[in-house]
Amino acid sequence: MVRVPPYFLAVQAQRWHRLCALCHEPVYSYVHHASKDNQAKIGRFKLFKSIANTNLLCDTCHHLMTWRLPPVRLKALTDVSDNPGFFHLYFATHYQYPTNQALNQFKDHENLSALMILVHTLRQLPKPVGCHAKNTAIIPMPTTDKRLVKRGFYPVMVLAKWLAYHWELPIWQGLSRIADSDHQRGLGRQARLDNIQDAFVLNDAPPVRQLVLFDDVATTGTTIQAAAGAIMRYSPDIRIIAVCAAHGTAQMSLLQTKEG
Repeated sequence: MVRVPPYFLAVQAQRWHRLCALCHEPVYSYVHHASKDNQAKIGRFKLFKSIANTNLLCDTCHHLMTWRLPPVRLKALTDVSDNPGFFHLYFATHYQYPTNQALNQFKDHENLSALMILVHTLRQLPKPVGCHAKNTAIIPMPTTDKRLVKRGFYPVMVLAKWLAYHWELPIWQGLSRIADSDHQRGLGRQARLDNIQDAFVLNDAPPVRQLVLFDDVATTGTTIQAAAGAIMRYSPDIRIIAVCAAHGTAQMSLLQTKEG
């Protein structure tokens, strides 16, 4: 059973109006161009299905961003010497306009117009080959109770549920964040590493053999490395794929650093 993600009706209403979530210009589709007679031939179900799959951004705004970027190879922060724990981080686009503004607006203000841009961004991520509901689950990057109370909602979970809906995979919340570390924004890579050590713990054995570790944005990758390390420390045979909506810029990202 595929669960409907949060704010589903708001996103579908945006598609129904066929207006770009960024520039508010019309978003055209096959049905939009079809005549009334052809629309009648298409049928109500196919008409609704077409509207449900209408893009949330127009072509012009869509092409403002760079898509399908190569993955980054990262090493999990684990003390198991005989298992280096390498995994790949996939991201939809760079952390620059308009994605960076959309992420900040949604995380800090629960802005639904920003969510439309982020849902469109997540839909650009291709589902990994061989992943299905019986062998793969998505783990949203956990937060602390203190941060959850302060923010009032869980933005990473909202986006993870949209990715789960897009890929038709279950959510698994078997990872917890136990260290109330300082906020990662504005810290350098080494400061982030020191800040995030021992911040996560695995609560239970994973129910599947492959986990998709999801976060909204990756800057230096240290948070994802620490979370992956916590999983691999207790489940060394698990396969991990890391996914985020955005990472770096065209000028500076982990893609410009040496792998490993």
